[in-house]
Amino acid sequence: MFKRTFRGFACFIAFSCISICATAHDIYFCGEKIPLDDKIIAEKLMNIIKRQINYINLPSLRQRINFYMPQVEKYLTATNLPQDFKYLAIVESGFKTDAQSGVGAVGFWQLMPATARERNLVVNDLLDERKDFDKSTIAAFQVLASYYLDIRKSFSVSSWVLTAAAYNIGIGRIKKAINKQGKNYFSMNLNPETAAYVYKIIAIKELFEYPELYMKDFGYNIFNVAPSSKTKKISNKYETDISSLGSMKVDVDESDGQHPVDLKKQLVIKKTSKTKETITLVTARIAGKYKRFKDGDVVTLVLEDELKVQNRYSSPNTTIQGRGWLIDNRIMVDLGFGHFVTLFDLSNEKGISKSKLKNKEVVILKVAVPVR
Repeated sequence: MFKRTFRGFACFIAFSCISICATAHDIYFCGEKIPLDDKIIAEKLMNIIKRQINYINLPSLRQRINFYMPQVEKYLTATNLPQDFKYLAIVESGFKTDAQSGVGAVGFWQLMPATARERNLVVNDLLDERKDFDKSTIAAFQVLASYYLDIRKSFSVSSWVLTAAAYNIGIGRIKKAINKQGKNYFSMNLNPETAAYVYKIIAIKELFEYPELYMKDFGYNIFNVAPSSKTKKISNKYETDISSLGSMKVDVDESDGQHPVDLKKQLVIKKTSKTKETITLVTARIAGKYKRFKDGDVVTLVLEDELKVQNRYSSPNTTIQGRGWLIDNRIMVDLGFGHFVTLFDLSNEKGISKSKLKNKEVVILKVAVPVR
């Protein structure tokens, strides 16, 4: 099944790694912890950053994602596969059902002809069901589940990370690599594309789940405007100082987590949660006037409750600030706490509508702290 990732979208993946390396928080892929305090992993991510975004229409991409993502999520829920696999399709095709690679992979999930036929899709000169969203999605999920089961049976390791790598390079090649190099994807010597593949998915997940944390790395809202030499950069005056990279250590969680138990029964999954955290709600109010709000403007909040985040404490009536970015018609605010603190409105939607961004408006800060 070896194929090249959809070329037209490859350069988009690079930029989303910038803050991942610097932000002090845990990142998970399908329940598997991906610690980023390893110097080698961080350097790989930084190498990806060197690619440039020149020709990708990100606002258009965001529209496709907003259209297809709920449908992908429904399929993942129905089959009980990990939700993080919705980001695999972004890496593969940019959410385009008619995408085609130079080596013959086609469709939303970039299936090769032989793989598609193995999953009962019609692929011939008259009809190519790889372009059918529903049929190709089911086929792709069957591939992922079968690869996962094969790896688990052969090597006694439950790893969606290795499963994702197998989706890129093929199950035969990844099994050979495991036999020779062990079960840790991050320490394997693979071809350049596969070696970067899981990093790209993780980077995309970060960018689309926490876009407000990454806009400062580019100095403008990449979801609202295309990059150009005329793009006005935002100053870094209010940026929060983030801790540097930690010590070298790779700790891939190989415990027995989520896994399919029967492909014939709609890919039923036995669920075992491995990502634990405590959630605290903190009330705050908007302070100031924002009728002329623009991307990158600083939003000020006044806490009504105490805010405790690891070793940082802020008492009631404390003022905190963060940059705001207009994404999907909502203003997302980076308050400088990474994943730990996220701003929601009273309807429990992330961010706040522009019409509600006004003095004394009540907002909720969700404080999520991982349980060690």
